[in-house]
Amino acid sequence: MLRRIGASRQAVADRLRIGVLRQLLRSRLGLHLARAVLGRGPAPKPYQRVAADFFLQLAAGAYADRRARVVWANIFMPPELFWGLGLAPFFPETWAGLGSSLGLSRLGVERSEALGYPVELCTFHRSSAGLAAAGLYPRADAYVATSSVCDVAGQMLAGYAHASGRPFYFVDVPQADDEAAVDYLAAQLRELVECWEAQLGFTFDPERLRQAVHLSNQARKLALEVAALREAQPAPLRGSGMMDQLAMVTSIFGHPAGVAYYRALRDYAAERVQRAEPEQANQRVRLYWMHLGPYFATELFPHLEDDLGGVITFEELSSVWWDELDEDEPLRSLARKMVAHFLIGPVERRIEVALGQVARYRCLGAIHFSHWGCRQSSGALHVVRNRLRKEGVPLLVLDGDCVDPDNLQLGPLRTRVEAFMEMLV
Repeated sequence: MLRRIGASRQAVADRLRIGVLRQLLRSRLGLHLARAVLGRGPAPKPYQRVAADFFLQLAAGAYADRRARVVWANIFMPPELFWGLGLAPFFPETWAGLGSSLGLSRLGVERSEALGYPVELCTFHRSSAGLAAAGLYPRADAYVATSSVCDVAGQMLAGYAHASGRPFYFVDVPQADDEAAVDYLAAQLRELVECWEAQLGFTFDPERLRQAVHLSNQARKLALEVAALREAQPAPLRGSGMMDQLAMVTSIFGHPAGVAYYRALRDYAAERVQRAEPEQANQRVRLYWMHLGPYFATELFPHLEDDLGGVITFEELSSVWWDELDEDEPLRSLARKMVAHFLIGPVERRIEVALGQVARYRCLGAIHFSHWGCRQSSGALHVVRNRLRKEGVPLLVLDGDCVDPDNLQLGPLRTRVEAFMEMLV
């Protein structure tokens, strides 16, 4: 009886919470209010303010303003394409991570379970499905997904498109990175632009796309400067604070905020290096972090960094993997950027990037966080670990969850991290 009463109260609380969030998301005033509430506490760093304002602008475009067509996409679609076409992109996986940081992951996961989504499914996608069903995601005018890296993303977006009766476009990304692969992919991007022109009712402006590519190149140059500054000893930035870089790399390039963000981050890191004032005081062992990490608050990182002195000098998914884009051939350049990703093709590409970063940042070991349900990252770990071990780089594999705090067993993880650090010291 008491359990039923508790469940009923929780259901009522969830409905009220969802109702309030819906109103906030669909009002510019509400979004600014949410921004002010989230900004309480320690003063944000300059680059964090740029990021917060950028995501506020993203939310306004997708929820409140709707002056541009909203397109749902997986995170491996190049953001320059959306900004160059004047579209408002929405990345369900990114917003599931943001929802987790705001304490919404349990709501999303429970909603998706009630809808019949299997527990084996990646919680980024399960939480997205639940949050979308709760009305916390914006209405889409179109959907697009790539075949690269994550198969589930395309399946989920295709399902959303079918359920809403909106157009869906699938971009087949080759597993090779030669010129034939670039030709094949560039042709698909041109076809996609033509389809969107007809379906969404806008006129393609080549100059606008060139400008987005120009902005992307500027942000790329600054991001590479940040990466170079992170080679310093002691490391200027706290690695756990850089775990959100995937959200920036997959959304902000091609937008004016990308230049502002990476310039502010570059200046902040440079000042830390110049003054020899690292964010993390206790630095004993330099580490390379592979895949992602928990988006919710957890004691895992404070224990690793502050108690044990583990220094996450660089993160695999913070990498700028592509060459400078050609502003005279923007679609072809974006195709080349897509096929160049180190998670596409043979696992040796990923291993070579890891070994290069370990050497560059003088790391004594690497940690791979194996997110629940993410088969693309964890499937070849036996091969990755053996190759790194052959090159003298110990690899610790931690099983956990980036989104659902109920699926992270902190006690066993702490024990394994402590043993790993003791071995490296």
